[in-house]
Amino acid sequence: MTTTIDNAAGTETTTNSGTDTGSGGRLSGATGRVRDTASAARTRAADAYSAARDRTSSAYSSARESASRATQRTTEGINSNPEAALLGGLALGAILAVILPKTQRESEVLGQVGRRINETAREAARAAREAGRTQLEEAGLTKEGAKQKLSDIASRASEAARTSASAAAQTVKGSGEQ
Repeated sequence: MTTTIDNAAGTETTTNSGTDTGSGGRLSGATGRVRDTASAARTRAADAYSAARDRTSSAYSSARESASRATQRTTEGINSNPEAALLGGLALGAILAVILPKTQRESEVLGQVGRRINETAREAARAAREAGRTQLEEAGLTKEGAKQKLSDIASRASEAARTSASAAAQTVKGSGEQ
């Protein structure tokens, strides 16, 4: 066994040359192996930490850039078509209002108003449907009127096909006799 002391660095290095077979030599060898293993473990842990930190930093930077691009595209889209953005926001709000359950506080505060709004909306939908039906009837676009028009079209198409067939037959007869 050899022991070297470096006074300048203040370190001590112990090596086992394999000639000392006593318990001190085995203990010294085991201690060296433990130190080497611990040092290797520290190095691997430091490398893993550094790699994880680099990947996390890269992912964070990528996410920030993506969010920035998305914000820019959204801003451009809203500026180019604010009406669509407004309608989209209203539609999204309506969807959320339907999906999310009412709270007890909303029911207490807005209960009567909500019922009146629902009744008014139903009445408006009924009135619109009735007005549309009236306009279609005045234009002759009822179920019965549509059936009648389809029947007229079918009979005219049938008559046109018969007339065309007859004319074709007459033309063929006329050219065969000459």
